[in-house]
Amino acid sequence: MNPTNNILSSPPLPAAPKRSVILNSLWNFAGQISPLLLAAFAIPVLIHGLGVNRFGVLTLVWILVGYFSFFDLGMGRAITKLLAEKIALNDLGSAASLIWTAAFSMMLLGILFGGLLFVFAPYLINSVLKIPPELRQETLHCIPWLAASVPFVTLTSGLRGTLEAQQNFAVVNALRAGLGFITYLAPLAVLLFSHNLFPIVVTLALARMLGCVLHFWACRRYVPTFTYRVKWERRSLRALLGFGSWITISNLSSPLMVYFDRFLIASVLSISVVAYYTAPFDAVTKLWLIPAALAGVLFPAFSEALAVENRERAISLYERSIASTLALLFPVILGIVLFAHEGLLLWLGPNFANRSTVLLQILAIGVFTNSLANMPYALLQAWGRPDITAKLHLVEIPCYFALLYWGIRTHGIEGAALAWTIRLSVEAAVLFFVLRGVLAPRLWITMAAGTAALVLAVGVREPLFEICYFIPSVAIFAWVIWRWTMDDLLRLRVLSLLKTMPVLNRANA
Repeated sequence: MNPTNNILSSPPLPAAPKRSVILNSLWNFAGQISPLLLAAFAIPVLIHGLGVNRFGVLTLVWILVGYFSFFDLGMGRAITKLLAEKIALNDLGSAASLIWTAAFSMMLLGILFGGLLFVFAPYLINSVLKIPPELRQETLHCIPWLAASVPFVTLTSGLRGTLEAQQNFAVVNALRAGLGFITYLAPLAVLLFSHNLFPIVVTLALARMLGCVLHFWACRRYVPTFTYRVKWERRSLRALLGFGSWITISNLSSPLMVYFDRFLIASVLSISVVAYYTAPFDAVTKLWLIPAALAGVLFPAFSEALAVENRERAISLYERSIASTLALLFPVILGIVLFAHEGLLLWLGPNFANRSTVLLQILAIGVFTNSLANMPYALLQAWGRPDITAKLHLVEIPCYFALLYWGIRTHGIEGAALAWTIRLSVEAAVLFFVLRGVLAPRLWITMAAGTAALVLAVGVREPLFEICYFIPSVAIFAWVIWRWTMDDLLRLRVLSLLKTMPVLNRANA
């Protein structure tokens, strides 16, 4: 059965109350880009202050803390969808029990996985990862604090999902930005009196605990159905697990495939090489904040629209989000691919520029294809088919791990980047193919042409040729996006948004 049939054939009903997708996306964008500027400053300082090996261990700590937010059996994503549907259908009677059931379940899961981390971390540190002997004891001292923070990380994921279902993205992103600042400010502050990892990890763990408390306070204040009357309900648990069971597979496998390359590089090559991979990887993947800002808003919006069978709004949001992502990302990604060496030279110095230029170019193309894939991913899950994305991830895991191992063994960190980008590009192609009946041909052609232009740009050398390639490519692509890819309503909204910008208003005056 074609999963687009129900979307295309359902009779339209009156639209659910709509909130501003553009405004909410801007809140998401602001909440995620603000720590990015601090990260650009903090990473070189941390590499210099901690040293390459200790910074490599710190990046693994960052990954672990972020990754455990996905150990929630999909309940964070499920509560966003289910609450959004209840809002659309004006069925709020069981919302409080849904929230509390999810909160208790996620807290218990966090305790379980925090305990597993505490038990197995010494084996990983001493036997699996090639951490230098002088750093092993230091890293082991950090484990209890990391384990203690896991329940708070998982619970925060559910509380954030509750706020997103309410579409209160201003509060969500104020909290997100605050935690993002602490993630980089805490290590910088510790560097003033110590170069040891232990106080850095303690500070990060305490920050995660405080973030959980603040999310709880925000839910209590801004979510009308959130009360102190605690209630556990089996029906709510079944609903959460029914949707979240497949989400769990994606939540665990997708980040694993995103970050496993660093652990494999550390095991096959050395921990020092991880830094040459991690710094450009972290920099270029920060561009995910653009599609994440859109997809995070679209998921509850899709859920609302599909709950009342408003298929026209769902398809319209889907196509416009892809056109917007193309318009925003292509010039940036093309600039990164063409000027990767110059950028790394200015940012991190000649060692990184010589060792990470090709790596950065390959990673940038993967970021582009994956950014586009965020939209069909969100639509499939809002439609209630997370099993499709989960099954795709299950197929990907063994194929990707084999390709990754081969790439690292034969081509080092460039091979890891190539394996990563191939996986993301194939995944994007499959997701778009599953929803092929929803997407207009003009968008297919524009996506294919943009990807081809990026691949060709990898072979361009010398600053003069890079500039000559960049300017005409961006000009042609901008004309195609504006005149052909965007529909009339999206062009009108872009013009309206531009007219509200103070700079343009002063120029016209």
